[in-house]
Amino acid sequence: MGETGGGKAMRKFVASILNSLFGGQNRAGAAGPRPHLRQPAAAMPVAPAATPAAMERAPVPDQDLALRLRRIFDGRDPTQAGSLHLLGLDSLHEKLGPRWMEVAARVHALTGKLLEQHLSSKDAWFRHGEESYVVVFAQLGPEQARLVCAKVVEELQVMLLGHADTDSITVRTMVHEIGSDVMLVPSSLTQMLDAAHRGSVAETGGSPIVRPSGFRAPLLARAGPPMVRYRPVWDVQRQVLSLYMARSCREREGRTPLWGYDCLDDQEDATSILELDLFVARDALETALDLYENRFRFFLSLPLHFESLAVTARRQEVMGTLRSIPRHLLSFMTYHLHGVPDGVPTGRLSELVSALKPFGRTVMLEQTAPGMGLNAAEAAGVRVVNMSLPHDASAERWRPEIVRFATGAGRHRLLPAVEGVASLEMEDICEEAGVRFLSGDLIGGWVDVPEHVVRRSRTDFQRQSISLRPPPRP
Repeated sequence: MGETGGGKAMRKFVASILNSLFGGQNRAGAAGPRPHLRQPAAAMPVAPAATPAAMERAPVPDQDLALRLRRIFDGRDPTQAGSLHLLGLDSLHEKLGPRWMEVAARVHALTGKLLEQHLSSKDAWFRHGEESYVVVFAQLGPEQARLVCAKVVEELQVMLLGHADTDSITVRTMVHEIGSDVMLVPSSLTQMLDAAHRGSVAETGGSPIVRPSGFRAPLLARAGPPMVRYRPVWDVQRQVLSLYMARSCREREGRTPLWGYDCLDDQEDATSILELDLFVARDALETALDLYENRFRFFLSLPLHFESLAVTARRQEVMGTLRSIPRHLLSFMTYHLHGVPDGVPTGRLSELVSALKPFGRTVMLEQTAPGMGLNAAEAAGVRVVNMSLPHDASAERWRPEIVRFATGAGRHRLLPAVEGVASLEMEDICEEAGVRFLSGDLIGGWVDVPEHVVRRSRTDFQRQSISLRPPPRP
């Protein structure tokens, strides 16, 4: 079926944006992940959102960025939809204060993850400076696009501060009027919600629609039902792929899938978390049992959230499922603890680990902050500690983090594991640092069914990396 005229224009619009921003190469038309620029450009001052005067439109202060944006606007068909926005993290920086330097890397990793979740495959984004992102929407107009950007900042505030301050969230729309500079037109989330409220009143003939507390507009695309996928883990010392991590997945048309606890509508609801853990455990155990009966041998890692084990009633439901594991499978089971709060008392963590030990051979702890709970993990009997890299992690940026992580784990007699290894360079860094277990795109992608234990060496991954590399451009 041929592409419509509107579709071609849309692709041309995004292509012109990417060509101007990234130079020469059109990455919008190729299949694969949504394009974005990983390295930040020179820092750009962002106007504060504190006073009414600061909320007036102003020219883009960074001349290089303004020139690039002007080229985008000049090459764009004005009859087509689409918009450009500046998403700033300055309000979050202000609220975090001195903690910003400690958590900035995590903030940017979370921002990239949220942008990947909320944008369509036709949209693009790139980081500019230390606190800003330029977001390019191929289809959404300014009003809808501003709400998407505001949603990203609101979710960041909830994750990092525990609450959202709608008054502090500002999104700047980029407009270009003929004969003038590229301008930034700011809108606060409070203004957006008030405008949406007035619109709803008008549409209902004066009867206001009651909006629930918090900004929770359904901006995500409709996701499919949860499924269970598996990813292999490489044992660096033994040179084998023997362990498979089970994880929930929800496919979304035209967008990246949701993984793990991101599959939940409410990631803070303990009942939903428990239901997801039980769903993954039961599905994965059924698959493992079938494969075992067909002479497949592998180790299975089940995810379990802290909330599913923290309360006795919920823990008993988990234990009920684990008690159904046949005795001959117990030696192949491991458990991956997620969502463990930093600073959890040793006795509390020991209680959870002790509850799991009769049903498997190893308990692994997911680290959510540098050096998190290593003393308690060692004392509680945790054997492996895992660090997950962001999807766009660069080897140069993450080298010192990986070295510190592996050194800290070794100091506490814990085996370090790293998830998100996508390149041979990153694999080199991990191996040199003494990381014992590796997973990621380089090691193996997500599959529907685990495979039998197989030997793999670095040479095999090098050969695989070369075979997957796209052919050179003529």
